[in-house]
Amino acid sequence: MHTKKVLASRLSLVMAISIAVTAAGCSSTDKPTSTEPVTAPQSSSSAAPSAGPLNPMPIVTDGSVTLTVAVADNPFAAASLTQNLPVWQEIEKVTGVKIKWDVTPSSQFQTALQTRLAARTNLPDIMFTSFPMYKYGEDGLLLQLDDLLKKYGQNAAEVFKQKPLLPALMKTPEGKTYHLSGTRDEEVAAGPYGWLIRKDWLTKLNLKEPVTVDDWYNVLKAFKEKDPNGNGKADEIPMTNYNGVSQLYYWGNAWGLHLRTSDGFYPDAKGKIQYEWLDPRAKEMVVFLNKLIKEGLLDMEFAVNNKDQLTSKIIRSLSGASLAWQESNTLWNNKLKEAGEANPQWLMAMPPAGPNGYKGHIETTWLGNGNAVINKDSKNAEIAFRWLDYVVYSMENSKRATLGVEGKSYTIQNGKPVFTDFVLSNPNGLGPVEAIRSIGGWQLNSMVMKKEFVSMLKLTDATLMERAKQIEPYIVPVVEFAIPTEDEFSKLNRKLTDISTYKDEMVTKFILGQEPIEKWDSFTKQIKDIGIADVLSIRQAQYDRLQANK
Repeated sequence: MHTKKVLASRLSLVMAISIAVTAAGCSSTDKPTSTEPVTAPQSSSSAAPSAGPLNPMPIVTDGSVTLTVAVADNPFAAASLTQNLPVWQEIEKVTGVKIKWDVTPSSQFQTALQTRLAARTNLPDIMFTSFPMYKYGEDGLLLQLDDLLKKYGQNAAEVFKQKPLLPALMKTPEGKTYHLSGTRDEEVAAGPYGWLIRKDWLTKLNLKEPVTVDDWYNVLKAFKEKDPNGNGKADEIPMTNYNGVSQLYYWGNAWGLHLRTSDGFYPDAKGKIQYEWLDPRAKEMVVFLNKLIKEGLLDMEFAVNNKDQLTSKIIRSLSGASLAWQESNTLWNNKLKEAGEANPQWLMAMPPAGPNGYKGHIETTWLGNGNAVINKDSKNAEIAFRWLDYVVYSMENSKRATLGVEGKSYTIQNGKPVFTDFVLSNPNGLGPVEAIRSIGGWQLNSMVMKKEFVSMLKLTDATLMERAKQIEPYIVPVVEFAIPTEDEFSKLNRKLTDISTYKDEMVTKFILGQEPIEKWDSFTKQIKDIGIADVLSIRQAQYDRLQANK
């Protein structure tokens, strides 16, 4: 879903500023100051609770209320949310609230919504975003949610008991809450992200699974030279990737670095935040990737490939390795079988160990999962909050959002959900995640991802389960930061955006050989000259504030 976590454009960096802000983190070492919360408008259609549950369903019984909801459209493009998909039909039945979808393709959503927010016009009742929204709350566009959380946040309160840091991550330094975040930090353990490889190609070439980065080099070289696809042509692209240069930063994990999920900012053993692109090991990683490019072992189009282009290369048996979520194995194997492959075996390998003896790791995803906000001028703001409390935080809807609709995607056997063939052997060849998305589940809106449900969705056979279990010892936490103060935001906005843009451009050139690696020292000097010391000072303050709340 994920996905968790590089935004669609450099404009997004201006707003997101960092991995931690994307996670919607926030807290302060000071006690929250007294505030004057916005009172949510009342609606005659709301079923105001008295004694009993704080947020009983249905919210309205007559279907008279329609909420407009803006969100990036379904990642499974063939099934737009505007098609009234089965998962959302069930949500409407439970809540009584009708939904009018205000959707944009994922690649365009952030820019489109930010333009509307800047214009302060034509805003929906609810907005689900992956980029931070707290500034719009301070600007007076969003409803403050603290009173509503106390009054109606029945399901939120139960989640907060299990994730006690989450409320702090959702508060501004002034102690105000403008957005609701789900949680997704269990997703990696349930269905890890990492290095995928074609085991059948390894078997054909009499190769062992790679363990170290040197092993990976040797395997990819064999894929390039020994015709594993068997067509008699030297057409193999041993490893392909998508989503720009940032995806390649996962290779830094083998050197003990945290360059992708934590964006290079990570505490050392003493709790001091470092910018790991200044570490000599980052140069070693880039030299390794440049070697792969020079020898034709890594797809030179990594910077421009989209997901469809990656999938095309894989299902044409051109590539035998990639970085992706483990469940991609199921989809790729299915597509290759449709294309006539007898027994393709995509498999998750262990995170590679580095040349310095480090065993390798995979970072977890952030605690916070997206941002759900309410338009301050919504005529049905109270109903909108109650709807969000149910959709984002209830365990009933967490199950529905992950497993789909009973009778369609799963049945209950001996008291437990069991997937149907619609998921396990989809008639259209979809993998489990795509099958669930085709009926409206596993969307980009905020949600609580429970390991028991995510494991069922992502670990649909014995091999997937076995590999996920083997990955668990490699999982390390991502770093989380508090929401910046207004002054911190202003400084980060200027300097970190410039640093990130420059870093990505130069690292891409180093990997492609467009800049000689001898310029690495001038590269790191420029990062220092732009002001990384000031950024680190702010990051340290944000990190310390959050640690104090723990």
